[in-house]
Amino acid sequence: MNANQTETLTLLINLDRAEKRLKQMEQQLQKHGLDYQRIPAVDAGTLGDEVDEYDDRAYRILIGKQRNNNEIGCYLSHLKAWRRFLESDASHALILEDDACLPEGFKTLLHEAVKIGNDWDLLRLSSSRTGRYLPFKELAGGHRLMINTRVLKNTAGYVINRKAAESCIDHLVPMRRPIDVALDRDWSIGIRTACMVPFPITSGTMPSQIPKAPRRRFWRSTTFHLWHLIDHISRRLYRKSVHRRILRSR
Repeated sequence: MNANQTETLTLLINLDRAEKRLKQMEQQLQKHGLDYQRIPAVDAGTLGDEVDEYDDRAYRILIGKQRNNNEIGCYLSHLKAWRRFLESDASHALILEDDACLPEGFKTLLHEAVKIGNDWDLLRLSSSRTGRYLPFKELAGGHRLMINTRVLKNTAGYVINRKAAESCIDHLVPMRRPIDVALDRDWSIGIRTACMVPFPITSGTMPSQIPKAPRRRFWRSTTFHLWHLIDHISRRLYRKSVHRRILRSR
């Protein structure tokens, strides 16, 4: 099923062999009246020893883990989605992974959020951890748009505008971090990230397709914690500044 050229393009990332996941997502999207384009995910099993858009040395230093082909495949799949989006005329893209669970009234929430898209470039709709939030807009059903001052995990669903997609391609290639961590470093990309709370999209009950990679203890203790601290400070300072600008503009 292909999406018409509309204001928000829905892109679904799905492995060719994950037919059951695709069927479940098709049922959900049809229920919510959302047309979509399927993005064939990059299969980890097809990756060779050398991956052009992956920096193994930087990944080991910054993350403190060994290479994880499933994580690389996920990252490259989101990169494909951004490029597909920029080939369209849409102003925004809803990017979904194939284990996303959409709530009742999701299309209304999506429409509301995009209407006030001048306040953000990337809107996170899912996270496997809670955060600390600075609210700036009330939405239907008790949802609010907020600026989060802690790192979010999970990329089951998010909305991105053209500026953010272009900036992500410019700044996040090659891969140096997992996709959820990379997207959470908005100060380094030159975009504004917000989130919708409560998070409307959750991950389904199917097992993750990205098993955890072994940690490298030496790098973990000597490099990861230092970069994590720098990112934590940068995130808080940048997002508090963004939040103040949003409030002053109202």
